[in-house]
Amino acid sequence: MKKLLLLFSLFWGIYGFSQLFQVPVYSVTALQTPQSGYDANKVLDGDNTTIYHSKWGQNGIPDEMKFYFSSNVTSIKKLVYTPRQSGGTNGIWMNVSISYSTQAAPNTFVSLSSNLSWANNSQDKEVVFPTSIQNPYIIKISVHAGAGNFSSCAEMKFYSEAEPIVFNGTDCSINTSELSVNGVNDIKAAIIPSGTTASSYQPGQNIDKSYDNDVSTLYHSQYGTTVFPVVLNYRLDGATPIDYLQYTPRASGSNGRFGSVSISYNTTANSAFITLMSFDFQNSSTPVNVYFPNQITPLNVKITVNNGQGNYASCAEIGFYTMASAGPANPYNNIFANNLYSALQPSVTQSDIDGIPSVFYKGLAQCLFNGTYINKYRAQDYQVYPPIAVTTNNLKVGTGYNSFENPTGIVFTQGDKVAMFVQNIPAGARVSLQVKDFSTVLGGTTSYYDLHNGLNVFELTNSGLGYISYYNTNTALPNIQVNIVSGKVNGLYHYQTSTQNDWQENLTNSAYNMIDVVGQHSHLVYKKSMLKNYAPFNPAELISKYDLIIKNEWLVMGLYKYNLVPKNRMFSYSNNGGGWYAGGLGINMDSDWGEEFMTDVNKLSLWGLAHEFGHVNQIRPDIKWIGTTEVTNNMHSAWVDYHMNPQNDGMSRLERESVEPAAGMSSIAGGRINGAILNTTINQEALQGNTNTDVFKVLVPFWQLELYYQLAGASRNAPTLSFNYPANYTGIDYAHWFGIVANTARSYNASGVSNGELLLNFVKNTCAAVQEDLTGFFTKTGFLKPIDRAIDDYGVGQLTITQAQIDATIAYVQAQNYQAPVSPVMHYISSRSINAFRNHLQLSGQTGLGVTLNNNYLTVQHSVWQNAVAYETFNTNNELIYVSVMGTGDTTNQTTKVYYPSNAASVYAVGYDGQKILVYPITPTLTTNKVEKKNSELIVYPNPIERNDLIHIKLENGSGNYQAQISGMDGKSIYSLNGNIETIEKGINANLPTYPSGQYLLSLKDAKGNVFKSVKIIKK
Repeated sequence: MKKLLLLFSLFWGIYGFSQLFQVPVYSVTALQTPQSGYDANKVLDGDNTTIYHSKWGQNGIPDEMKFYFSSNVTSIKKLVYTPRQSGGTNGIWMNVSISYSTQAAPNTFVSLSSNLSWANNSQDKEVVFPTSIQNPYIIKISVHAGAGNFSSCAEMKFYSEAEPIVFNGTDCSINTSELSVNGVNDIKAAIIPSGTTASSYQPGQNIDKSYDNDVSTLYHSQYGTTVFPVVLNYRLDGATPIDYLQYTPRASGSNGRFGSVSISYNTTANSAFITLMSFDFQNSSTPVNVYFPNQITPLNVKITVNNGQGNYASCAEIGFYTMASAGPANPYNNIFANNLYSALQPSVTQSDIDGIPSVFYKGLAQCLFNGTYINKYRAQDYQVYPPIAVTTNNLKVGTGYNSFENPTGIVFTQGDKVAMFVQNIPAGARVSLQVKDFSTVLGGTTSYYDLHNGLNVFELTNSGLGYISYYNTNTALPNIQVNIVSGKVNGLYHYQTSTQNDWQENLTNSAYNMIDVVGQHSHLVYKKSMLKNYAPFNPAELISKYDLIIKNEWLVMGLYKYNLVPKNRMFSYSNNGGGWYAGGLGINMDSDWGEEFMTDVNKLSLWGLAHEFGHVNQIRPDIKWIGTTEVTNNMHSAWVDYHMNPQNDGMSRLERESVEPAAGMSSIAGGRINGAILNTTINQEALQGNTNTDVFKVLVPFWQLELYYQLAGASRNAPTLSFNYPANYTGIDYAHWFGIVANTARSYNASGVSNGELLLNFVKNTCAAVQEDLTGFFTKTGFLKPIDRAIDDYGVGQLTITQAQIDATIAYVQAQNYQAPVSPVMHYISSRSINAFRNHLQLSGQTGLGVTLNNNYLTVQHSVWQNAVAYETFNTNNELIYVSVMGTGDTTNQTTKVYYPSNAASVYAVGYDGQKILVYPITPTLTTNKVEKKNSELIVYPNPIERNDLIHIKLENGSGNYQAQISGMDGKSIYSLNGNIETIEKGINANLPTYPSGQYLLSLKDAKGNVFKSVKIIKK
């Protein structure tokens, strides 16, 4: 392609220069908001068919693109702007100015040119600087004019006369060829069959199968019920010194993998057994070397197996070994300052190093002497962590907690002979180097190499990032020290110790395409490219957001309340493939679904991340019965979305997202909540009874419980759920209701409990947690409705709840004499009505005002109708046909769109306390022989009334005694009494249970004969 050449050297003549090298750009930003899918980083992807483009439909000029460079780029001589190559000319730059800043003064810009004019075509625009920009930090291109008043760019390239320095992770190349691999020269002791016994064995799988040198056969304890401990006694010759044993688990299956054991021995001189050590194999699926605290010369070695996976004991092979002599324990201690070989003695000279005969030790000493050895990553302390299975079992959650604690920042290559020094491993503790290949699309290889104190040497069977696997039930074990001499330095980010400069250096090295990012509670292994694109300058902010997501989930789970916060982190890793899912290693985040949703702090998929972490954190099976796999995890999503969304709009996805409430209806914001109420409260369906199950609608009552108890203080002015929950509060802990329910589940054996029983347990446990009778709420929301249905939830399961079970559950709850909830309409709560429930805000409004009808929807103005939590739509038979929660259809929360179909007759606003006011239409005033009271209104709520519910009577400005009468719709009197409002309310409630379902009229007149407008009461 012909290039337009713009030379700043016009006044200096033609400027010649040598070969130019393209240099990498660390990051790019744009002043204008980009069109979705046309982000600024498209100009650096090496693809002319993808472009950056300012947002469509708005002026994209002026624009400003800043190109950032790392210290690896020492100079820039030329830039090339490639405009869009197809799809028109919109955004092609036609007038620009160029300036730059340096590493030494990153915020001071020096102008290079002003108002360069470029043709509106697809040809490359090239700018050659008269002198190279030295040590650039930012090159800023200010766009003053673009075609169509947009801004666009296909590619931007920069060139230097100096080849860029790209660190490949090799700080030192140290020859390990002279070193012997661990175990290769070790001597295996002979096991003598006579005297080798097992206290329990399955016929055909006796202890002899554990030393037949065949990993396809195995020893197995007796099938059925194994009685622990199982004692395995191995007879040796009594003369061979032993340093360690090697345990090889069964090649297939998992039953019997060793858990904790104790090891003892006796000798030819002393028949009494001496306890040597205890060891926890943690049901390992890989071979384990158990290094003894001291060398022994045993006649018998007794392995007492205290527990095993599946309550069995099994192994493929057991071997006992004498370590080959490796020479002096700590050679060259006159050269090296410590047994970790991570520093030199202060007095060491080059001459001393030249005199070292060992190629390995000489190379290591030379690197340390030269100061090129990156001790920050190579020599580190590593902590002990609880075994993952212990943590997940204690919390009763799923797999996905971090099995990659203690990242080293070192990357290894398959086939390399790796050397590393280790010290301070406690006796009985298993520590290993774990190498995991994260570079493949999915399922990269993992390998483990057991470590012992001193020099360790391995030949690696796969490439990948290195981790020091140090897990033990004794979390008081000391830190260990490791110096990894081999491998390349990839680096890592740690929230406590890393700097912005570390971050940039590690993202720009070429050692590996992935990097560890470690937070307080989260650990990410993500692609460097996407971190560089979307989090180039804010790693601390990014990882703190992940931490906060997890902290919020643990807060809801009650882990802070019960001091159960684990030391183990939660783990997330990126791939190109597989989608977003939880399980196995942690949460798999497919970057093809949007890198920015994983790494841009302003675009993080808060719902999605909390959803996947929430899967791991589901209490199972108690709060994960059939059909709720994609429901109860979203309790965390809704909570995180509400608290952390960058719009800070006081909503969750349930209120914000436009969805059809029911088939055939138009999508509307808040539609899922209204649809859930339609299904369960109006249509009387079971919560999971709708054949067209929408898991988000099933989520609604769980979210309402969170809103009412965690945010609205149970309408009792109780503290809300937060990290600063008042320690001196002595009332009922409503805010931690779910944590209390979860903790009850953690200590409950749910083995053999049906899905229906799990659901009913949740009802009972929730009532117990809040000390309130919520049977009305759980009835209205479909929990306490019969169901007998097979549900496909990643496998088909049965959900059966009978009416008898429901009646028994209600009777159980009522027998506890819990108080009733303050609000009779908590099943109408949404994030928009929290304040009304929390602060007892009274409903107000005047019939017919602030409401307009258009196309089957009433638009109700909140400025007129204040503190309504929902709006009920009735038909001509006074039957409830629809409920619209506050803010439906208007995410600005100025109005509510109330569904008003052709068969609708009236709409009532509902307050937090069940009070109702007619919104629409205006009804004519009744004519009576007495003047109807104008300054008072008779209100009955809840209305309609459920079985076993109580009514409340409210009379504004009421005082004194009244005459009340209940009559049927035929006008016949059923019940009458005199007294004040409280007396009348009690009398009606005492008789109401005897009335059959139907419609009744309540009339009231005062002592002066003034008649109040009759109220129709509907009893279900």
